[in-house]
Amino acid sequence: MSDALKDKRASNIDVAGEAIVITHDDSRLLKRDLIERVKELNCLYSISRLMENHDYTLYQILARVVDLIPPAWQYPEVTAARIIINKRRFQTNNFRETLWEQKEAIVVNGKEVGSLEVCYLRKKPPAYEGSFLKEERTLIHVLAERLGSIIEHKNAESSLQSLYRREKKLRKKLQKEMQSRVDFSRKLIHELKTPLTSLMATSQYLSLLEQIQGSELAKAACLVWEGANRLSSRIEELHDVVKGEVGTLKLNLKPTDIVQLLSSMMDETRALAQDHGISISLEVDQSLPAVTADPERLSQVLLNLINNACKYAPEGKRVIIKATRESASTVKIEVRDHGPGIAKDRQRLLFKPGYQVSHGGESPSGLGIGLTLCKMLVNLQGGKIWAESKLGHGSSFFLTLTVASEGKK
Repeated sequence: MSDALKDKRASNIDVAGEAIVITHDDSRLLKRDLIERVKELNCLYSISRLMENHDYTLYQILARVVDLIPPAWQYPEVTAARIIINKRRFQTNNFRETLWEQKEAIVVNGKEVGSLEVCYLRKKPPAYEGSFLKEERTLIHVLAERLGSIIEHKNAESSLQSLYRREKKLRKKLQKEMQSRVDFSRKLIHELKTPLTSLMATSQYLSLLEQIQGSELAKAACLVWEGANRLSSRIEELHDVVKGEVGTLKLNLKPTDIVQLLSSMMDETRALAQDHGISISLEVDQSLPAVTADPERLSQVLLNLINNACKYAPEGKRVIIKATRESASTVKIEVRDHGPGIAKDRQRLLFKPGYQVSHGGESPSGLGIGLTLCKMLVNLQGGKIWAESKLGHGSSFFLTLTVASEGKK
């Protein structure tokens, strides 16, 4: 068979009963198209690999992408490429503007920010678009879209890194300020507590001297001790609030018998109730499970709530302490008084530092941090605290605590 006949030979392929004739020229075209598609895929794959390297800046990526483009075109040996982004140019070493060019806009967030250009350095046979194939028009469009996505991604990444650095700097500054505040508070409390401790010890010693028992001097000594003791408690509360605000207030959480703790509170507050001319009653389910709490801090919270209830309850009335099982995982405690109540618009301020409820037209005393500290302590024990009140019908303060995992007292 002659070479001419060989070039004209055909392959007969039977598919679903039909004969398809593929000439040698057709086979050559299919092979060429396949090679072109592989080149395009290699270009796109290489760009994707560049994006995986997070150490590259946007401009480093663009400088590398522009060199990946010419090999994907039909005539790579005479192909040049250029990327223009915000007036910055990235181009192949052989780039020059010619008459044989394809161009596509690069869009980021709906705004044109640059362009992608591919050109032939010499005239080539006519194709779909000048000398360019139809597939090459599709490819340059896809590349421009990919570049837009890369720029958008890198811009977002840069913004996040900038925000992270700013947040890190602010966090260090905040931590420094917090530590400075804690150190100042510690020094202040030490300066206040040192003479106060001496004053308390001296006044207590004077009140116990046999020589002045029953005299006005002994009573004065007792008053000095009581005042100094109250001041010491306020200083401790203030210190706890400061530590709570900066996150250094630590509790010793453990399974706590809530029934026993509430019974002890009744004994501890009996004298307080008598001083205010009221009675305190306890309503508690004896089968309540243990809760996760710091017994000392929980007692501090309850004592504060009971003290407030006694302060606002009219003489002859009762303060009720109630504990119930709210759910399978929580126990709820209520401290209810029969006082004047609190207006609804004031209830949201109760746990704010410095806020105090006036009573009977009198100016409130103290620092107004008792309930603030109560909220901090309850939250640190995994619970929540809130108030419900109605003018003329008293107030109820509620707190919840989580049932201990042991499920037993």
